[in-house]
Amino acid sequence: MATFWNRRTAIIAGVAITLLGAYYVYQSPTSIAYTMSNTTSSNRVPGLEFKLTQSSRNPPVLLATLKNNADTPYTLLKWGTPFDSAALNTGIFKITNAETGVQVEQMVLQINRKMPPPQDELVTIAPGTEEEMQVVFNKPWMPAQKPAKYKVKAEGDLKGLWDKYGGDLTEDDLNAYIESPFSGRKFSTNEVVMEVH
Repeated sequence: MATFWNRRTAIIAGVAITLLGAYYVYQSPTSIAYTMSNTTSSNRVPGLEFKLTQSSRNPPVLLATLKNNADTPYTLLKWGTPFDSAALNTGIFKITNAETGVQVEQMVLQINRKMPPPQDELVTIAPGTEEEMQVVFNKPWMPAQKPAKYKVKAEGDLKGLWDKYGGDLTEDDLNAYIESPFSGRKFSTNEVVMEVH
């Protein structure tokens, strides 16, 4: 009988220690938060910041701003970013109805690009400067309901980014844009509430 109670006490103590240990790990945000933020920031380009603001309600227009806070110039290949002339056809914008939370279904197209990328598909941002681009949300897949509010954010992978001025890029650099120093790095903008009237 005493052996039964000793075994039972040992099992209860083991379960209690396991539960307390799990509770401690679960309640300890330091290591988890540090790892997640470190991973996220390490895959971004230091000093580059994309931002969205609304500049018009009718038609709905968002102003995309790319700011360079670094000490080095950057030249960006616009493809697959808010600066892409085909940005609304590439699926980089996440659009949800601000009231219902329902995501707006977009028509994403497969786009054939001219190689090497022409100069007008590049934008150079000198240190301490910013560039802007207006994106008009006038595609047929946009809901017709007016007035309306939508939460909009852009995110994706950079196709090509060099830490030098555009005039210093060679044709070989442009042909091999996928091998540029920051190709594949993540970008994301703030989330903005876009009003449509």
